[in-house]
Amino acid sequence: MAETTQNREHFREPGGIATLWFALLAGPVAWMLGLNADYALVRVACAKDTLLPLHAVSLATLLLALAGGGVAWREWRRAGREWPGEGPGTIPRSRFMVAMGVLASALFSLVIVAQWVSILFLNPCMGI
Repeated sequence: MAETTQNREHFREPGGIATLWFALLAGPVAWMLGLNADYALVRVACAKDTLLPLHAVSLATLLLALAGGGVAWREWRRAGREWPGEGPGTIPRSRFMVAMGVLASALFSLVIVAQWVSILFLNPCMGI
């Protein structure tokens, strides 16, 4: 019982709330930043005749999205390893946020990989 009370207090503290938001938003924000950085760097990459900056951005954003998923998974274990219920309170809210964080991280990691595959197989410099 003490562990549940300790976890409930963790999710009420500002650090715990920030962790929940990071877990939820890391995947979508990583994808958005990566897409914008790729658009900004494509001219530079083509002018220098190297796609290394685009690959670096893809790798960095994939790692950020996976980090969000890892944090969400850790926090889900802390919240009790149960699917979110409909009850009110700190723990059900936290379970919902981390479950959505795991799912969003998986989805946006897949999207980032799909965009990276397009960089690998299609030359982004053909349209410039």
